[in-house]
Amino acid sequence: MFSRDGRKRPTPRRVVDPEAPDAMFPHLPRQRADLLREETMRYLHAEGFDTTWRPDGYIVATPAPEEDREDREEGEDRKTEQDARPPQPRRLIGLDNLSLQIAAAPHAPVSEIIELIRYFLATVLTEIDVDALPDADFLRHLHVRLTAHSALDAASGAVDDASRDFTGDLHVSLVLDTPDAIMTLNDEALAAHGTATREQLADLYRVGYRNTWQELHDATVDVNEVHGDVHGDAPGAHFHVVESDSFFLASAPLFLDELLPRWLPDLDTSAGVMVAVPHRHLMLVREVTTGQDLLDGINTMTSVALAQLTTNPGPLTARLHLAHDGDVRVFTDITTGEDGQRILEVDPDNYLLSRLESEN
Repeated sequence: MFSRDGRKRPTPRRVVDPEAPDAMFPHLPRQRADLLREETMRYLHAEGFDTTWRPDGYIVATPAPEEDREDREEGEDRKTEQDARPPQPRRLIGLDNLSLQIAAAPHAPVSEIIELIRYFLATVLTEIDVDALPDADFLRHLHVRLTAHSALDAASGAVDDASRDFTGDLHVSLVLDTPDAIMTLNDEALAAHGTATREQLADLYRVGYRNTWQELHDATVDVNEVHGDVHGDAPGAHFHVVESDSFFLASAPLFLDELLPRWLPDLDTSAGVMVAVPHRHLMLVREVTTGQDLLDGINTMTSVALAQLTTNPGPLTARLHLAHDGDVRVFTDITTGEDGQRILEVDPDNYLLSRLESEN
């Protein structure tokens, strides 16, 4: 826009506080978050990847076409054939854990942060040669883990054998738990270690379940009761929180019958329990009661699960699940209205409906 005398009007600039919390990584100041994003993009592009940010904050890193890689190398010394790297597979890269490490060192110099970013990415991009792993090592590292359905859509390769539906929103995935990373397996990786028959595939799942159960059995957990209504107007607004540094804590719904008596020995599970796993280090648990007390619990658990889902690394789902009579099913959903408001939808089965309608 121009003024009548022909001079351009000055446009007021929006001043951004570099120390203000970042929108994508709220535990980091904007300046540090920008450094994380910029250095990550620079590293991935130098490694020959095209990158796309997903709405959930993950980066889809896709190997650039050969002609693009050649263009990037113009003016640089060409590598010898022996030094040329094999093409990389498509990767899904999350920076949540890395951002937490950076947040834990607020006074670290920029050079150390850059070194940390590069080391993290080099580790993530190091391809585990699953085919070359001896069967004994493969089976020792094999686990199952609950995975959000949306994460499977970004998986590299088919996962028809490597994952199984659990509750619709969550799937059981076979993964390799290595010292540097957890690698979600696809069907091709499994085939190298025996999936020619249903029996062989079932054996791999049995090993994965056993290893994950042992991991959770040995894990150090922190259990606390949370009351969501400080004013006492909604006495049912309470639940238990189970937390752990284990990357498999959110897979505990696979083993509730064995783990709840160990972690929450006083919890009344006779009428079933409600569980939520908003991220990989957290599980919310509450006994099934009746009437308004139960509804208060559903509302409170959903609010907390949604908040935890959007502010922590390793997000899974904010939906609630009912565990009753050996079965686990999802019974809530969260949608967004035209006005942007979050809407809780409850889809109870006949049993849960009877509990909601009862006051005894």
